[in-house]
Amino acid sequence: MGWRGWKLWRRTALAGLVWIVASSLASDFFAFQSTQKVSTATAPQSLPADARAIYQALNELRPDGTRVYTVHQIALRRDVVNLTFVEGKLAFLQPLDGRITGAVFTGEGRVFATPRDRGERQSLAQFLGLPMLDVGFSKVILRFTDDTAGEIQRQIDSAGARPESDPEFAAEWANVTANLNPWHSLRILFDWLSTDPRPYFYAGFASSAVGAFDVLVDDRRPEQVLIGQPRFSGGARLYDIWASFPVGSSPPNTGDAFAPLDYRVDTDIAPDLSLEGKTLLHIKALRVGERMVALELSRNLGVETVKTDDGRPLAYFQNEDLSRREILRRGNDSLLVVLPAAAKAGEEFRIEVAYRGSVISDAGNGIAFVGERGAWYAHATGEEQFVPFDLRFRWPRRYTLVATGAKSEAAEEGDTKHARWKSEVPFAVAGFNLGEYKAETAGAGRPQIEIYANSQLEDAIRERLRKNFTPPAVPPNPSSSTLGGNALTSAAPEPLIPRPSDVMKQLGGEIADSIQFFERLDGPFPFDHLDVSQIPGNFGQGWPELLYLSTLAFLPPETEKQAGIGERAQQAAREILPFHEAAHQWWGNVVVSANYRDSWIEESMANYLSLLYSDSKKPGAHRLHDWLEHFRDALITKAPGATLSADEAGPLTFGPRLNSSRTPNAYETVTYGKGAWVIHMLREMMREPAAKDPDARFREMLQSILTDYHFRPLTTAQFQRAIESHMTASMDLEGNHSMAWFFEQWVRGTGIPHYKVEFQVKPRGQEFVVTGKLKQTGVSDIFTAAVPLYGVRPPGKRQRLGVVVTTGPETRFHFVTRTRPSRILIDPDLTVLHVD
Repeated sequence: MGWRGWKLWRRTALAGLVWIVASSLASDFFAFQSTQKVSTATAPQSLPADARAIYQALNELRPDGTRVYTVHQIALRRDVVNLTFVEGKLAFLQPLDGRITGAVFTGEGRVFATPRDRGERQSLAQFLGLPMLDVGFSKVILRFTDDTAGEIQRQIDSAGARPESDPEFAAEWANVTANLNPWHSLRILFDWLSTDPRPYFYAGFASSAVGAFDVLVDDRRPEQVLIGQPRFSGGARLYDIWASFPVGSSPPNTGDAFAPLDYRVDTDIAPDLSLEGKTLLHIKALRVGERMVALELSRNLGVETVKTDDGRPLAYFQNEDLSRREILRRGNDSLLVVLPAAAKAGEEFRIEVAYRGSVISDAGNGIAFVGERGAWYAHATGEEQFVPFDLRFRWPRRYTLVATGAKSEAAEEGDTKHARWKSEVPFAVAGFNLGEYKAETAGAGRPQIEIYANSQLEDAIRERLRKNFTPPAVPPNPSSSTLGGNALTSAAPEPLIPRPSDVMKQLGGEIADSIQFFERLDGPFPFDHLDVSQIPGNFGQGWPELLYLSTLAFLPPETEKQAGIGERAQQAAREILPFHEAAHQWWGNVVVSANYRDSWIEESMANYLSLLYSDSKKPGAHRLHDWLEHFRDALITKAPGATLSADEAGPLTFGPRLNSSRTPNAYETVTYGKGAWVIHMLREMMREPAAKDPDARFREMLQSILTDYHFRPLTTAQFQRAIESHMTASMDLEGNHSMAWFFEQWVRGTGIPHYKVEFQVKPRGQEFVVTGKLKQTGVSDIFTAAVPLYGVRPPGKRQRLGVVVTTGPETRFHFVTRTRPSRILIDPDLTVLHVD
C-alpha cells in the first residue's frame, strides 16, 4: 500500500539528484582502505567535446599533490550550515578546463547547523541528541560547482599560506576521490552543460563521534539542504535523513526542468517473462538552458539505445561505473539523457528509449509478478503530471494481461497475443499485470468491474500450507495386530489447497459495493471500468482503472491461518486491503500528492474511507473503533528493532523519511495509522449528529477537493485550506478561522496526549456541579485539543458533560448536570487520538 508514497519520494529524490549523492557517499568514505591504489596522474586540462568524455575526465580528477596547504580557521557558510577547518592540510582537486570542482582536508574541523523549521530540529535531535548539528570532524571531502574554491583560496591568500608539494597527502585521498567521483561527476555535468547552472555544494565528513555523514546544499533539489547518514539496520541498508529543508533566502526556481506531455510505451514479453520495450517520451522544457533530462527506469532493465524521434542517437548515463552488486545494493533507477543542445523554455521534443531485461518473475503455477511496478517504462522524474498514455503489449498466449486504460486492437498470432490500451483521461502513472487468470464480471452498470484471479496458489503460499499442515488423526486398524500392520496403505494426506478464482464473484461483489459506498462520499466513480487482478505477496496497489490485490484477499480465513498469517494481517486482508485500493481510484488517481511530504493525504484518506466502509457492513463489530485503537497502540509501542516509537519517528509530512535505522517500519505505522486518525478527527469535528445527514459537511469537503484538484497534485497546505473552507465554529479554537493549530500538532508535529481527570461533584438544588481538572501530558505545554467528557452513573448509563479545550498541562472545567456522575469518561467515542 505504501508504493505511491515511496514512488513520490524516489521521484523527488531523482529529480533533485539526492540518490546520486546521498544514498551512497558517506558509506564509501573509507572504501579506499581496501581498494587498489589509484594513480594520481594529472588530469586533462582542456574540456573534451562530448558529454561522456567530460564525465570521464571528471572521474579522473585527483587531489593536486603539488599544491597542499597548511590551513588555519578557514570558514565556509552555506545557508544555515557553517563549516570551519580549524587546523590541518588541504588540497584542491586538479582543475579541468580551468575550473576546480573539489577539495580534501585532513585535520581538525567542526560543522554547525541549526534548521529554522522546528520539525527538522526535532529530527536532528532524534539522531544526534541535540536540535542542531554540532560535530567535530577529522576528514572532509568537498565537491561543488559554486565559488567554493575561490572562497577558500581567498582566505588562504589572506593568511599568507603557501602551497607545498606533499604527494603522500594526495595519495591518501586518491582512492576516496576515485570511488566517489562518478556520482559527483554526473551532478557537476548537469551544471557544466547548462547555460543556467544551479549551485551545488557537497561535504562528506568523517567523525569519530558519529561516523561518516553528508551535508548537501543543492539548488537542483526542491529542498536544497540535506543532512544525513547511511546506516545498516537488520541487514538492510537505510539512509537516515537527519534533516532536509529549503534554503532560508528566496530560493531560485527549483521546479522541474522538464515535464512529460504524453507517453507511448511498446512492450514485448517473452515466454521466459523477460521484457523488451521502447518508450517514446514527448517532453516539454519548462526552463531555459538545460541539456540533461532526468528519467527513471528500473535498474533491472538495461538501456540499449536512446535517440530522438528522427533517429539521432543521444548520450545517456545509466548506473554509471557500478557493479551489479552495487546497483542492487543502492537501488539506483536513474537514467540521464543528454540533449544535443540546451533547451529553450517551452520547447517540445521526443526521446525514444529502448531497453530490455527482467522485471517480471515467475511465482509458480502460472502466476507472474511485475516487480518493478513503477519503473517498467522510462518516465520523467519530479512532480507527477497527468498525461495521456498509449500502451502496446505483446505477450505469451498462455497469459491474460490487464493494463491501465481502455483496451483495443486485441488479437492473437500463433503463441502470441497483442493489444493496445489507451488512457481516455490523463493518468499520472501506468501499470500492467499478467497471469494465467480466470475472469469474472462483478456488479452491474457503471463502472464495469472485471476480476482476474489464478486457479492455483503461488509456490510460496503452497509451501507454507504444506509446512504448517497437521494431518488428521487416523483411527487404528483393528486388523493390524493379526496382519502385522495395515493391510492397505495410502499416500500421506495433503492440505486442502483453495483456488483464488473460487472467490472472485464474492470479492468482486464486495468491491462493487464499496465503490457505491465511496461514491456517496467522493462523488461518481472517476473512470468507466475497473480491472481487479491478483498478485503474489501481501500488499495491494491502486492504479487508474486497475487494482493489484494480494493473494491473501482471495483466501478463506482458515487457509490464511493455516499458512501462518497473523490474525491482524488476516483482518487487514479482508477488511481493509481491497477497499483501500478501491478508494485510491479517487485519492491517488484523481488527486495525487504534490511531493513526498504530501503523500500521507492520499494514503490516509484511502485507509480511513476503507475503514468506514468495512464498519458500515458490520456496525455491531465496531471495526472502526477496533482499528483506531490498534493504530493508536502501534503508534506508542516500540516495534522490534526500533529504538523509538513510531510516533517519535517524525510527523506525517516526513513520509518515507520516517523509516530509519531507529524506526525501520515507522512509515507504514504513521502514514496509515496516525493518518487515518487525522482524517477521523477532522470528520468527527465536522459531524452534526442531530442533522439528517451528519456527514454532509465532511462529504462536501471531500468532493470539493476532488473537484478543485481534479487530475492535479495536492499539497498539505492546500488540504488545510480546503478544511478551513468547510470548518465549523467549534473547530475555530484560536478564533482566527484557521486550522493551523490542528495541522501543526497532528500533521507537522509529533506527540500523542495522555489524559487524566480529577473531579468533584457538589449538589446545587436539583442539579449537580461537576468541577475538576483535565491533565494533559506527553505533548508540549501549548498543545490544544477539544476533549469531550462524559459522566457515568449507575447502572452504567453515561451522559455528555461537555468539551474541555485544553490550554496547557492542566485545564479546569465546570459543568452542571441533573444526575450525579460516579466517574468521568474521557472521550469514550474516540474522537481525539489520545491515551488515558
